[in-house]
Formats: sequence, structure tokens, C-alpha cells
Amino acid sequence: MEPALPDTPSSPRRRYGGVLPEERQRLRRTKLIEGAIEVFGTKGFHAATVREVCVAAHLTERYFYESFKTLPQLFLATYADLREQLMALTLLALSRAEPTPLGMLEPAIRVFLEFIRDDPRRGRIMLVDSLGVNDEVAALSGATARDYSTMMRQHLHLLVPKARVAEINLDLLAEGMIGLNVLLASRWMQDGFVEPIDKVVRTNLMPYQGLLALMGSVMGSVMGSVVGEPGGEAPGSPSAKPTSR
Repeated sequence: MEPALPDTPSSPRRRYGGVLPEERQRLRRTKLIEGAIEVFGTKGFHAATVREVCVAAHLTERYFYESFKTLPQLFLATYADLREQLMALTLLALSRAEPTPLGMLEPAIRVFLEFIRDDPRRGRIMLVDSLGVNDEVAALSGATARDYSTMMRQHLHLLVPKARVAEINLDLLAEGMIGLNVLLASRWMQDGFVEPIDKVVRTNLMPYQGLLALMGSVMGSVMGSVVGEPGGEAPGSPSAKPTSR
């Protein structure tokens, strides 16, 4: 355990081991988040105690209250830290992806699945416990889903023909697709990540591939009906009349 330092607000700022007090506090906060990932990610939030987190962080309980008032506050900070890590990895993967709708969806889904498979504690915190801590955590979880829904909406704009956009709600569709991905990931985690990740990625992509095929079929039917109308023959078709010059 790190020994407690005396509180002397009136004394000048001193370096301990060459590190300023503010930096030491930041490092202790980071240790608490690392300890929280261990405790929340293995025992679950509702079974965790401040003491257990401090033991995992190798800090005295005094330092817990230096940065957080309650365990839910620590959970919120822990979730936010994991959220930031995942978003950074996702954006990096997208920057290297093939610039097509499905070409960008595949690495984004893979990064998410790898993130929870490589450290299942992350999955428990983000996919399980985040649903039942408090309103603040629920709000951050919802904001995370909306962030990914926003990215998804951009891809759906490319998958759904402009002629069909007015007929559906892309926001609802994006949130539904993200919800499906989260449910599949949760089931995969609950099953112990038994299925190969490539198979799970393909399973996650199927709804998007189906949507793309459906939209192509719909547009093909629309074009066919136009071609079937008088004077609506497709250019170059056998029945099309040559244009007069």
C-alpha cells in the first residue's frame, strides 16, 4: 500500500520522487481505474467494495476518496476509460479500411469483438454491469451507443438508395443494427468465446449484406417497372427505338 501523505494545504508544492503532487494524484486515479477493471470485471459491480478496489490498486482507502466519492462514480470513470480505448481502436481500424460500406463495417465489428474477447473484464463492465448501476452510467452507455449509431448511419446512407431514404427512419435502423451487434457480442461472451471470431464477424455482417441485397432487389424491381412502361425501355435494349439525330 502507498503510505498516506500529510495534508498541508499551506505548504508549497513539493515534488516526491521528482513528481509533482498533481501528477501523483493522476497516477493514483489511474491505478484505481485499473483496480476497478479487475474487481468490477471479475466480481461484478454489485459485489464489489471500496476496500477490494483499493487492494487491487495497491492503495489505501484514503486515496479512493481523493478522486471519487462513491463506487458508482468510479464505475462511471472506468466505463468512460474503456469507451475511449474502444473508440480510439475503432477509428484507427476505420482509417485503414477499404472505403466501402461493408469494407468499413467489417473492421469496426472485428475491433469491438476483439476488445471484449482479449479482456473479458471489459465485456462484463460495458455490456452487463453498465445496465444496472445508475442513471449517469446509463446515460453514458446510451451516448456510446449513439456515437456508434451515428457512424452506422453514415454507412447506411451508402447502403440505402436515396430514393428509399425518405421511406424509412435511418436513425432507428442504425440503432437497431448496433443493438443487434451488441446482443450477438453479449451472447458470444456468455458462451465463453467458443465460436471462432471470423465466424462471429460474418454472422454480424449478414444483416448488412442482406440489407444491401434487399435494396438492390427493390431498385431492380423499380427499374424493371420503369422499363415496362410505354416509352420506358432501357437504353440499349432490343426494343428500344433509336434516337433520331
